[in-house]
Amino acid sequence: MPIREIGVLETCIYGDRIREVKVRIGIDGIKESTRDPIAETISRYIMGLVEPKEIIRYLELGPGLLGLAQVAMLSIPRGKVATYAQLARLLNTSPRAVGKLASANKLPVIVPCHRVIKSDGSLGGYSISDSSIKLRLLEMEGVRVVNGKVAKQHNVSDTVLTKNFRELLNYVSQNMII
Repeated sequence: MPIREIGVLETCIYGDRIREVKVRIGIDGIKESTRDPIAETISRYIMGLVEPKEIIRYLELGPGLLGLAQVAMLSIPRGKVATYAQLARLLNTSPRAVGKLASANKLPVIVPCHRVIKSDGSLGGYSISDSSIKLRLLEMEGVRVVNGKVAKQHNVSDTVLTKNFRELLNYVSQNMII
């Protein structure tokens, strides 16, 4: 599915779960015949029309701490960002470990590792290895970046992040997604 000015998302689906996402930079178009309910849900999620609970049931999350980190990233609301340090506190680990987990995310764009930034407001790295895509994704979601730093009004509060994480983790646990 095309994401304006970025490229096409290719999804690897095994059974009824999305196992991996690849972004093909600079490629346009999608054949309508390739549309299916999962692709439609992904498209609606990217546009902000579907909540994380609706998309997470289609995801094959990573094992252990990676899966928890992915749930934490899904807990960051669209149009907001969280720092590596915030996620580290949530997961009881270090910001550096969160960076490693974010770089191991095989579901970029859908599991929004692009919403994780450095404590000083700068973007940091991106799992696709092209931080210009991270910038474009954030801007597409309405996040304002000025001089390479995210405007503070886009930072999610620890309270909201923790609440979202607990709710989503509870949903994931009850539905045996992890």
